[in-house]
Amino acid sequence: MIDIKSYLRTKSGSFVDVAEAGSPPADPSYVEGAIEMTINGVRILDRELWDYVDELWAYIGDMVLKLANEGEASTYFPDQPIRLSFKRLGGGLVLVSLTYDDVKRTVSVGERELVEALRRSGIEFFTRMKELLPENALGYDDALTRLTS
Repeated sequence: MIDIKSYLRTKSGSFVDVAEAGSPPADPSYVEGAIEMTINGVRILDRELWDYVDELWAYIGDMVLKLANEGEASTYFPDQPIRLSFKRLGGGLVLVSLTYDDVKRTVSVGERELVEALRRSGIEFFTRMKELLPENALGYDDALTRLTS
């Protein structure tokens, strides 16, 4: 089972679910937020790892495309030395890993399940962000195209 939620970080440092955000982020060029992703009971991403969430989602979209084409993909967070990676294991499984400092979180999951969950959550995120920040819609549409390719 995969659970993914996206959050925006408020000026006070708290987080609001992007679907429930009542106002746009203060700076459309630096959209702070976080992604929570739990796979088969293992917390891979959480709110403590907040960063520029729209850029992180775009990077994850690129990873989905690269995983399909090359069997593995990795990225660093936009503004932190945190590495997220996907590696095809065979038998329809993918190893998902997050590493930073002395922390390593890993879990294996079905590739189809992972890709479908990331696409669904990414589409929800970028669709809502286009409503909140219409001035960024072109970039968000580009990220959506890569995510769903």
